Amino acid sequence: MPHKDPEARKAYLQEYAAKNRVQAYARVKAWREANPERVAEQHKKYAEKHPDKLAANQAAWKARNVEKVRAGNKERAAKKRAEQPEKIKAAKKGYAQRKKEVINAAVARRKAARLQRTPKWLTPFDTLKIQCIYSIAAMLTRHNEEPWHVDHIVPLQGKNVSGLHVPSNLRVMRGEENVRKHNKFEVTNG
Repeated sequence: MPHKDPEARKAYLQEYAAKNRVQAYARVKAWREANPERVAEQHKKYAEKHPDKLAANQAAWKARNVEKVRAGNKERAAKKRAEQPEKIKAAKKGYAQRKKEVINAAVARRKAARLQRTPKWLTPFDTLKIQCIYSIAAMLTRHNEEPWHVDHIVPLQGKNVSGLHVPSNLRVMRGEENVRKHNKFEVTNG
């Protein structure tokens, strides 16, 4: 092995690493498994020394793996809901008690928006259709033991467009999907 010429040494080491990549990886992996405390210490030191570089690497990885991140988030949320339903229910109840005025204001805004966007020309049959749609959502909630919502296809309080509270603008969908959708409306060409 040429020791004196730095360029030749570098080339030799790169060539050696390329030829023995599998064995080198196996040695490193075995060492990491045998020394988890030292690995954790090295990671901690690196994170302290290069926080900006670490954050940039994490952001870049998340940008490249958006679907993987979303799937992991959904998986963790589902696992948490399955493992701790009572804890989550208690947290929601506590939030509702602490933020009563905020929740009441939001409910009042929603009711006012619905009233404002319910046209005077609705027939009694249209009103019956609306009641039936809400009944279907309630029935699905009871039957499936998960919340089902009546969604406004074109939101009542959308940013770019606002819909009406009429039967043709209503649909029944899972509560989880409706909450995720929020008040978004996407125009599709088709």
